[in-house]
Amino acid sequence: MNLPESRPGMDRRSFLRTTAGGTAAIAAASLLPAGCSRDYPQAETDGYTLRALTPKEYAVMRATAEALLDGVPVEPALVAQRVDTELAVAGEPMRTDMKTVLRIIQHATPLGGHLRRYTALTPADRLRYLEGWARSRFDLRRAAFQALKGFTHFFAYHDDRTRELTGFEGPWPERFNLPVMPVDYGEVV
Repeated sequence: MNLPESRPGMDRRSFLRTTAGGTAAIAAASLLPAGCSRDYPQAETDGYTLRALTPKEYAVMRATAEALLDGVPVEPALVAQRVDTELAVAGEPMRTDMKTVLRIIQHATPLGGHLRRYTALTPADRLRYLEGWARSRFDLRRAAFQALKGFTHFFAYHDDRTRELTGFEGPWPERFNLPVMPVDYGEVV
């Protein structure tokens, strides 16, 4: 995916416009219902007990992994589970921010020309929708895309099964037989 470079600065007018637009989007996302779990059975189907995300947010994260990780040998469900676990540990404000991004992505599809919710789109349509967010003229949309992409790629590519794709040979203890030696620190005062 070839993305445009970020602008180096922001003048007063664009700051006010971004802040007002971002505030409106976040306010709208906070009013969206969390959704019934029966409408989003992915976590239950995956046999996973949610720790931080709602069933809807988990479904959005899983759908994002399906779209962004085509050809990567890591299951989208595993990526969504790792994100859920990390958000449970990280706590606030990261958890609330990511949950807001997931709700906005799920319900802002009409802005991208789609009449169905994000999780109802095909993986190819989801990818095109996300690419629209990546190229948006609005900082908030680009930032939301970067958050989703960053979480998805981090929790996918740290998996050992991606080593062949990345060329990473593994950490030093796996590559070299380094003996464990006791260290004499001398007299500690």
